[in-house]
Amino acid sequence: MKFSIIRSKFLDSLKNVQNIVAGKASLQILQNVRIEAGEGRIILTTTDLSITVKASAECDIAEPGATTLPVRLLFLTVSKMSEGIVTVEVDASDRAVVSGGSAVFKISGLPERDFPKIEQEDDSFAYTIPQPVLREMLRKTHYAASTDETRRNLQGVLFSFKEGKLTMVATDGRRLALVENEIEIPAGGERDVILSTRSIVELLRILGSGEGSVTMYLRKTQVHFDFGEIAFSSKLVAENYPDYRQVIPGACAESASVDRQLLIDAIDRASVMFLEQKNSTHFVFGENQLIISSTSADIGEARDIVPIKYAGPKIETSFNPQFIIEPLKAIDDNEVTIDMNDGISPFVIKCPERFLYVLMPLRQI
Repeated sequence: MKFSIIRSKFLDSLKNVQNIVAGKASLQILQNVRIEAGEGRIILTTTDLSITVKASAECDIAEPGATTLPVRLLFLTVSKMSEGIVTVEVDASDRAVVSGGSAVFKISGLPERDFPKIEQEDDSFAYTIPQPVLREMLRKTHYAASTDETRRNLQGVLFSFKEGKLTMVATDGRRLALVENEIEIPAGGERDVILSTRSIVELLRILGSGEGSVTMYLRKTQVHFDFGEIAFSSKLVAENYPDYRQVIPGACAESASVDRQLLIDAIDRASVMFLEQKNSTHFVFGENQLIISSTSADIGEARDIVPIKYAGPKIETSFNPQFIIEPLKAIDDNEVTIDMNDGISPFVIKCPERFLYVLMPLRQI
């Protein structure tokens, strides 16, 4: 096999696939990228047997063929080269010579026949989603997914295709993030599926700042995203998602409106008193003002006042500050609404973006 390719194109393709490799304790071949050259293109594939990523790029093919090479070493090698034409030549023993400019590298690979065959299921439903919409929906929800390994059904994001819209939900039992967007659902394509958190993180990285649309194919146990020159496949989480709507409060008795950035800044200032992650920030809702404070017995106290639009009774509560800041940073509206009943019931953060966030207060001591 022999091909020549512009360094920047090769590097971009390697960048898109290099994160999906198995750990060093697994098969060595799973740390390699499969490279197939033919018909004026190379196709790069990596997999950890749960997630598979493919990237393709145009190149000049002198001799078609296929091999596998250590993907991170290959990426590092190409990144050290100067911009220009990179030539990759692989012999019958899967030893590659990678050359560009004055640099020449020799890399030992493994036979392509040993690379896992990626089987794709038939009978899929196809959904077309604008990339900016998919990116924003994932950004607004994924941080709320559980990290508890005993709750596999919460270790990811729910994709619910129903009633002409896509609803995404993530929760860890203490908070819940939900966002909706209208999309066209094919006949018979109303389904609920769960994508793992790792899949979501990788999907967000691939999405980057891309425009255009992505086609999402749902199969029985797999999901496949087609971006054109990049394809991403993942196994679905084989669990049932809980009925999330049961934890969303109905109408709340009180409501406050606040500038999103002012609230972020005030919580951030109050958090300087904490030296560890397990902390509690106190919130006091009063007439047209929100007092935010934190206290550490060994360090001191921080206090800040944020102007709000509120005319209800005094309500005191406490939150993990990270659980407030994360949704606020994920949305773009200048003003958010906080709905509440009292200091111990769930609070709801809303904005016009068809987004809501439910948060349980911390128990008072």
